[in-house]
Amino acid sequence: MSDLSSKLEPFLLLARSTKGAAAAKIIVDATAAPGVYAFSELLELPNIQELSTDPSYQNHYRLLQLFAYGTLTDYESNPSSYPSLSPTHILKLKHLTVVSLALQHRSLTYDQLLSALRLDTIRQLEDLIIDVIYAGLLGGKMHHHEKVLHIDWVSGRDLQEKDLCKTAETLLTTLDTRILELKQSSAQELARSNEYKIYRDREYQMISLELKSSKARQDPFGDRALGSGIGAGPAEFGPGGGGMSQNALLAAIAGGGGMGGASGRLWVCSNFLDRSMYKADRELVVD
Repeated sequence: MSDLSSKLEPFLLLARSTKGAAAAKIIVDATAAPGVYAFSELLELPNIQELSTDPSYQNHYRLLQLFAYGTLTDYESNPSSYPSLSPTHILKLKHLTVVSLALQHRSLTYDQLLSALRLDTIRQLEDLIIDVIYAGLLGGKMHHHEKVLHIDWVSGRDLQEKDLCKTAETLLTTLDTRILELKQSSAQELARSNEYKIYRDREYQMISLELKSSKARQDPFGDRALGSGIGAGPAEFGPGGGGMSQNALLAAIAGGGGMGGASGRLWVCSNFLDRSMYKADRELVVD
């Protein structure tokens, strides 16, 4: 957009030193000049703003506003409010109308564009869209068979004060929505984490009970062994406890110790308890 604005510079230099009819002539020339699509700086000049209160040149000031903010529909709704427009003016106004539509929609059907631009054929429409793209006003792809223009990016147009407020409100609303989405996502992640922890602890307790029950059936001294091993709690599995951590135990059981199904789980647990019993028996002998 800065490149587009720079093309207005020669008209700005002239407008700073002219008034009345000369300033009105600058408006007519600038709005018809090739490559000039941004007009806010010209509108802000005191010499140009004076035309808005001059009955002889008010329509020229409205013409500049039309090319800064308006569309072809705005012109056609009241053409007598503006000076007579040349075909070059009308063509540029159509370009700006495409930009305005592209700012509102990511995809534009050919029917929408044909109606808004007052064109009769698809060939005329596609030629105009190509001109708009080459002018650097937007980027997109025309789909001839689908009869739709997909917008990739658009340069934008001059903004009125009311548009600035509306844009700021839209941005704030979008930001608030995004923050709310992130909060909800974080809460859902926390809930899933808590559910997993509950499931993990429940599975661990079930496996521990299964080990106790199996060992008790196989070993008459199971109470002593279990009291020294599994019954001692998770601390017995940690560093310095002479055994496996809780996570390592669950991983070994999930792997089955090289064996499949429930028998694999019990095989791993039996070997683990044998080591625990050996440790407990050795401590009793030492005592």
